[in-house]
Amino acid sequence: MQKTLKEMTASWLRDGRLSKGLTQRELSERSHISTRSIQRIENGELVPRSHTLKTLAEILDLSFEDFMKSTQEQDFTIPQVGSYRLTRPQRMVLSVGICLIILMLSLAYVVQSPNFPETTFELLVFLSITLALITVILFLLWRKNA
Repeated sequence: MQKTLKEMTASWLRDGRLSKGLTQRELSERSHISTRSIQRIENGELVPRSHTLKTLAEILDLSFEDFMKSTQEQDFTIPQVGSYRLTRPQRMVLSVGICLIILMLSLAYVVQSPNFPETTFELLVFLSITLALITVILFLLWRKNA
């Protein structure tokens, strides 16, 4: 079974700390990182920022670069603030919702305006712009790295 990033980070830190014969409290005092944070990292509750990992790696004489290479070989990425991947069903629901909302807003605009569209051409241009807007939004939603 493949380990998660949290599990890999937890075992890397725990093994490094134990090999140096340090307690969590001693590591906390040397690194100026709270004991609770070290406990949470070792329990796999969180993945710390790279700065924190570098600090801990220096104190434990571990190679931060080797650790990062080993995590990159796995099939996951380090979470970043604001990053979130939508599943296919979520994208489908969002796509339908976006299309309906834009079409309803467009229809509301046309219906409420007594003078728009004056010509069929204006209506076709308006519909083209509406469809282009939907297309761009869906493209951004469904692109590979979204």
